[in-house]
Amino acid sequence: MGRRKKPRSREEELTARTRAEARALSRKRRIEARRALRAQTRDLQLGTRVRGFRDQARHLLRPLARPVTTLLSVIAPFISRSLLFAIQLLAAMITMIMALGQLVVTRILRVIGVSGGTVAAWTRRNVTPRSTVAFVGAAAAILLGVSQFANYHGVAVDAPNYAGPVGNVAHAPLTGTEAAGSAHLWVLLPVAILALLCVIAVYRGDGRFAAGMVVCGILGIAVALAIDLPQGLKTGRAGIAFYGAQAELLSGFWVEIAASAVLILCGCLLPVYSRGRARSPRGGATRSRASHRDVEMPPGLQAES
Repeated sequence: MGRRKKPRSREEELTARTRAEARALSRKRRIEARRALRAQTRDLQLGTRVRGFRDQARHLLRPLARPVTTLLSVIAPFISRSLLFAIQLLAAMITMIMALGQLVVTRILRVIGVSGGTVAAWTRRNVTPRSTVAFVGAAAAILLGVSQFANYHGVAVDAPNYAGPVGNVAHAPLTGTEAAGSAHLWVLLPVAILALLCVIAVYRGDGRFAAGMVVCGILGIAVALAIDLPQGLKTGRAGIAFYGAQAELLSGFWVEIAASAVLILCGCLLPVYSRGRARSPRGGATRSRASHRDVEMPPGLQAES
């Protein structure tokens, strides 16, 4: 019978296992270190090759670069002069068009019997920041009312087949279009009328109605976002009846948002430009400063008048 191995103690087993793990770990680290060194050597060789190729190409192309540089230095003034001439020609064409337009307007005014000075005086007297903001606010109120009759929602039929280049040529057919007013029971129509009345009141000198313009604009945006937007993104019955149905928001919705935002902006600006005006006993607005006639007329002419 052969000799039996003596049983090792627990300490010897742990020592042997630790030594085996250390040898395996050191072997793994040596392998990783070799791989990293090979990668660095490969990168260094690639960089050296690239730099050598670049230096060689520069050395070969240097004799050819001198004639090209000389040619460009000769051609550069002609190119810059040509560009400058093109810019001057464009500026001259714009100036000529403006002069021609001014001549045509002057001739038309002469035919009508109105002089350019009269038009300029009327423009200087009436076209002011206050009147401009009031005009824009009134246009926004009218546009808000008109948007109620425009389509705000539609369902595109077979939308996936019209994606990509096909959609740039022909859009998917729309069905189930609805007017914006039908989504919220035409509630923004009286709001638009009220906003127009507020614009007129603020323009006449009563700045308290400017808050009404802002409130009307906020109501327009709130109705569009709270009612029109959720309903406009639903396909409804068309989504069941047609393949690839996709809900779309049309121009009526965006016009509502834009008109309401402009109303809010004009409601904030119009009182600022109307500060120098006070209401007269008859209900009209009077200027706190002297009129243009008192400012512009010479003293002799004032005495004669």
